[in-house]
Amino acid sequence: MKVIFLDKEWEVKNPTYKEKRELWKQNSISWKDGELKQEEYFELLNSTEDITGLSPEDYTKKDGEPLSMTEIDLLLQQILLNYLGLSTEQKK
Repeated sequence: MKVIFLDKEWEVKNPTYKEKRELWKQNSISWKDGELKQEEYFELLNSTEDITGLSPEDYTKKDGEPLSMTEIDLLLQQILLNYLGLSTEQKK
C-alpha cells in the first residue's frame, strides 16, 4: 500500500483482515464519551507501526532529514486511516 505524507510516498505492508479488525477495535476503545484516551491511542499507533513494516531508519523526509516524533505520529495516523478505509486521500 502506498501512502503520501510530507510530499513523500511511503510503501507500507497491507494489513490482514484480522489486523484491520484489531485496529478497528483499538480505535473504538481509544475514544470514550467523545474524548480521546491518550494511552489507548498511543497503543493503537504502536500497533499500526508494527503492521507497516517500517523501521526507525525509514522515518526520514524527502531530503533525508529525520522526522520529528510529531511527524511520525502524523504519518502513523495517516496510515491508520488508510488501513481502516477512512482516509479522504484514499477515496480520491
